[in-house]
Amino acid sequence: MKFFDSHCHLQFKAFDGIRDRIISDIIESNSKVINVGSSIENSRSGILLSKQYPNNLYSSIGVHPVHSLGFSIYEDKEEAEKDMIKYPQDLNLLREMVKEVKAIGECGIDFSYLSHLNDDVENLKQKQIDCFKFQIELAKEFNLPLILHIRKEYIMALEILNELNFKGKAVFHFFKGKYSDFEEILKNINYYFSFSNVILYDNSMEKVIYDVPIDRLMIETDGPYVPPIGKKGEINEPKNVFYVAEKISKIKGMKIEEILDITYNNSLKFFGI
Repeated sequence: MKFFDSHCHLQFKAFDGIRDRIISDIIESNSKVINVGSSIENSRSGILLSKQYPNNLYSSIGVHPVHSLGFSIYEDKEEAEKDMIKYPQDLNLLREMVKEVKAIGECGIDFSYLSHLNDDVENLKQKQIDCFKFQIELAKEFNLPLILHIRKEYIMALEILNELNFKGKAVFHFFKGKYSDFEEILKNINYYFSFSNVILYDNSMEKVIYDVPIDRLMIETDGPYVPPIGKKGEINEPKNVFYVAEKISKIKGMKIEEILDITYNNSLKFFGI
């Protein structure tokens, strides 16, 4: 069965050594994946990888909130080798890549990384917001959808999008908000929800999933992160969206094939493929 993994990072270091096998599986099943950029450096490498497989792999470019502050908060060995990501990130370099991609992001708001820092936290929050705003404006300028990384601050994100008069499409990737957040996002018909294997860990998202309109639903792995239950400790790869689709199918009372087909077509529409 074919699938569309709307958010993965196949260009990340974690996939070294197994990437070719994973891509062969994607091609064999006639599936599609968005390689999501989280820094200038891996936005570039994501594009280069996707160009090799133009019928199956596509790219987005963006600077993740964790990379928005001008210095490294922590070293993520899954993402890249030490010092491969340069600080401060030059957001203007995104412009050099924008015509080769299907979306801007991942970008957004995530203050959870700031709590242990001794710096002026309010100043750092503003830097993150400014980075987010730059990418919203870029999406507006080139008429591209946004891939949003939001942790807890969903209402703030909506306020910023409204402040900048963003009228395009956006997907709230790895959605894990409260039901009240879901209700506010739902008011904008251009906003989509994407769910990952984290929905297998507990039942907190079941009411949201039950109520999300089927035409605004997407699925993802966020690979190499957050593998499904039973595969903890393993690298999360695109085919694991089957577990997400299975969970959603049970909640919605539909067949897994229907969920895979609907999310595939929703993703094609969202990314303009």
